[in-house]
Amino acid sequence: MLPSSLNNVSAKTDPGETKPLTILIWIIAGFGAYWFLPWFALEYGLFDATIEEYLASLGWKTRTLTLTVPVFLALFIPIAWSNIPQKRLGWVYTLYTSAGIGLIFFDFIHTQNSMGFSAAVVVMALAAIFAIGISKIGFQRGDSFISGAVVFVIFMVLVFIFYPVTKIFYQVLVSRDGSFAPFQFFRIITSFGVDRVVFNTLFLAISVGATTTLFGLIFALYAVRATTRLRYAVRVLYILPIITPPFVVGMSLILLFGRAGLVNDTLMFLFGNSGFFIPAGAEGIFERSGYIYGFTGIFLAQTLSLTPVSYMLLSGMISTVNPSMEEASLTMRASRWLTLRNVTLPLIRPGIANAFLLGMISSAADFGNPLVLGGEYDVLSTEIYFSIAGAQLDFGKASALGLILLFLSLIVFVIQKKWVGQTSYVTVTGIQTAGNVTPLPKGMQRLFTVFISVWLVLVGALYLSIFLGGFVKQWGADYTLTIAHHRELWMHGVSSGGWPSLKNSLGYSFIAAPFTTMIGVLIAYIITRKQFWGRGFIDFGTVLIFAIPGTVIGVAYILAFNTPPVELTGTAIILIITMAIRAMPVGIRGGMSALSQISTSLEEASLLQRAGSLKTIRSVLLPILRPTIISSMAYSFIRSMTTVSAVIFLATAGTNVATTYILSRVESGDTGVAVAYGSVLIFTMLCFTLLVQVFAGRSRIEKQVKTK
Repeated sequence: MLPSSLNNVSAKTDPGETKPLTILIWIIAGFGAYWFLPWFALEYGLFDATIEEYLASLGWKTRTLTLTVPVFLALFIPIAWSNIPQKRLGWVYTLYTSAGIGLIFFDFIHTQNSMGFSAAVVVMALAAIFAIGISKIGFQRGDSFISGAVVFVIFMVLVFIFYPVTKIFYQVLVSRDGSFAPFQFFRIITSFGVDRVVFNTLFLAISVGATTTLFGLIFALYAVRATTRLRYAVRVLYILPIITPPFVVGMSLILLFGRAGLVNDTLMFLFGNSGFFIPAGAEGIFERSGYIYGFTGIFLAQTLSLTPVSYMLLSGMISTVNPSMEEASLTMRASRWLTLRNVTLPLIRPGIANAFLLGMISSAADFGNPLVLGGEYDVLSTEIYFSIAGAQLDFGKASALGLILLFLSLIVFVIQKKWVGQTSYVTVTGIQTAGNVTPLPKGMQRLFTVFISVWLVLVGALYLSIFLGGFVKQWGADYTLTIAHHRELWMHGVSSGGWPSLKNSLGYSFIAAPFTTMIGVLIAYIITRKQFWGRGFIDFGTVLIFAIPGTVIGVAYILAFNTPPVELTGTAIILIITMAIRAMPVGIRGGMSALSQISTSLEEASLLQRAGSLKTIRSVLLPILRPTIISSMAYSFIRSMTTVSAVIFLATAGTNVATTYILSRVESGDTGVAVAYGSVLIFTMLCFTLLVQVFAGRSRIEKQVKTK
């Protein structure tokens, strides 16, 4: 920590202090938005509105009262250039902007109108000036960037996490006829079959969380510490399972292991009735089986899908472990195995805990794989989905089951926090260190090589079946080669088939991915590095959004953003926000794991040189966090492209995305078309991921052994 005297100097000359010119820029933005953008929301969007509709949405043309907005903004100009003391000026900014934001929202709520782009920009400008005001008061030691970041994050968590969740769980206390029903929750959770569904969910989630964490650790250790060339295949192919749309993962397992799957067909041909190895007249020793359905199938599908997430979280931490610590252990005559167990693994404990947390929560919240492969094995996510999407339309039951799922996830979160504890895991201190990265023990490397080879063969078979499934007439019945499925998707013009949904998915994901990464790293930074009121509130909110099933989030967003003053349903904006919010916890958890290894002395040295928080983050932390940023951006793009549960209720005919299109073809029985679309989607995302890794490069502190 810096001496108190240096702290005082930094506080007086902090380069994060905002100048009046910044206030003027925000005022100009608000002015321009008010005069040229719609103050009221347009029913069909800005680009599909007529001239008459556009003019009617302008506040100054249709509602004279809104002319007070530019007057209100103009009053900031003399205030900004006045000689008011900084702290008093901060209070003026804070109270003045709070009143302005409150009056704008009150007017929209009172008139039952929906906010347009103009109102949103004005509110954003006032919020920015509010952040400048609280920094001048002394919040975050006068750093306006950090103050603005905290205000933005708290606003985002409140509006896009807690508010929608509050709306959906409000249904627990309301019966179908709208009357107050305080005991409805207890009636639902004690009804027949709920205990079995809860046990199934908990058992599956713990099994998948433990397995994916173990397998992810194996992959991460092998990719960073193995001396064989197979590790390069791991770095490329690990991404395949998570770039696959949820229904395609389930369908590929069915194509291989289902009753009419390739494995069953082969075994029937060899050992079934009149099989190749069965004498004439003898009884076969094999019968077709549906063993892939139920717990086995869901467990296998989720393990394949979620292990790469664990790998991404752990590989960055392992690659940044200071090699001098392991070398010191070897110098004391400890074996490689003891060094790995007593030095390396304890240093990456936060990553292991976060990997298990994300694996378990993701397993419990997944409904795509249980929907396709569940059979009679019911879990909470599918029960919630059918409560909402089925004939029941029972929001109360869905909310009650979602509350159980949230409770289970929060228990795991608390256990994870206790296990990680307050121990320091810093290995990146800014001091140049020597030392060679310790390779894996030879016996462990051979064992890992066998395991990874089997894994890659299984993954290769799955993706070969996906590719071939799009070029045969009917898998399991007619293996005649055909391009009819691809012709239907891609050869009837860019305005038909699969083109509109693919263009929508690519556009939304390219917007959501960098936004998710930027905000995720920012949240991780302020949670791990800053102390302020609401810090635990933000941390809890990020876990909450990952714990709630996507189907519940979709319905929550419908209830929250389908009425004034914020009406977003049916627009592309709500889909982009949903994609970003759903993928954000991985970036946050990965950032928190990586930051736990980086000493705060690096940032303190930068701040001592009057670099400011923004420049410190950009010049010091971001280069160190490059592996985490790359993983987060790739995963965010992939998650946005493959998400289905959260957007299934939000996508419309004009905003249809790839996964909802695939789901519609699966439900209509067009398996060949669905698999063909899935193979194109996988290829597209694989190309994107490889490009990100090629152009992003490696972190300056990333360490790995040399290949033999």
